[in-house]
Amino acid sequence: MSSSDNHTRLAKRIRRQTSLPWATSLRLARTCRVFIKEPVPDAAGASQRSLEAMVTHTLANAFQDRQLNGALLGVARADCARGELLLRLEPDMATEILGELLPRWDDHYHGLRGVPGLRPALRGRQVVLSSLLSTAAITLSTADGSALRFPHDLDGETPLWRLYPLTFQDTELKRARFWDTSPSPTDRSTRDLLLSRVLRRPALVNRVAAPHGIANCYTHGTADLVISWCCGDSLEALLAALLAHEVVDGLPREDAAEYFPSSETALLGGRTLVLRRSRSCTVPPHRISSRELASQTREDYVR
Repeated sequence: MSSSDNHTRLAKRIRRQTSLPWATSLRLARTCRVFIKEPVPDAAGASQRSLEAMVTHTLANAFQDRQLNGALLGVARADCARGELLLRLEPDMATEILGELLPRWDDHYHGLRGVPGLRPALRGRQVVLSSLLSTAAITLSTADGSALRFPHDLDGETPLWRLYPLTFQDTELKRARFWDTSPSPTDRSTRDLLLSRVLRRPALVNRVAAPHGIANCYTHGTADLVISWCCGDSLEALLAALLAHEVVDGLPREDAAEYFPSSETALLGGRTLVLRRSRSCTVPPHRISSRELASQTREDYVR
């Protein structure tokens, strides 16, 4: 099959999933440079989607533009076989990732950090993170097979995951309820679906961090995820790749994807997943090299 036929097939898929015009769908399809071997399975059930979405949200806020080696959320690969999610972590970020996910009370922040109700269990060189609040769980390992190290507690932190391994605390339940009741029910469903799908597709989102080893990700409250970058993939290429891999599959067509080329912005699921590409490089090579930037970032990792 010719590349032209492939572009046409993808453009038709984009048109079925979204309300984007045919000309825009075809333009996006022509920028897509990914090979789709097989669909990535979705999380099984609402509680698993919610946990995966909260993991994505937590890691985005934790790392923002402090990644190493181009791992946007610290995840190098994701295996979704047999109904389980195994995240293979960037080895240099693994301890920080575990430290950011495990729930702890922060006296300086005067609140809970991490994912409420999450508790770890060793399984060989892997760590299984299970929720005390549901049946949801994810498994972590390093991408190179090295052993995971449990994090040190920072000043002012009370590690709820270590002190209460079998019972969740009221502050965890309150945070979990806040996550589960905001924003509106429809928006929550879209948020959980999209953020879970992002976590399961690290190879796609990591492409935007590849040129400098970093990109930028952040959130507004509990409602969304913003991915911002400068060099490498165009906005069209990332948007097309995500649409090709069914990230908006099943959402209402009118809310699935909006594309604003004049501002280099795309919105998926309403405003749930925001893609924003800068027109100029934000990490000029004459200011700092990728290696120096990674070295400085690594020094900031204290766990």
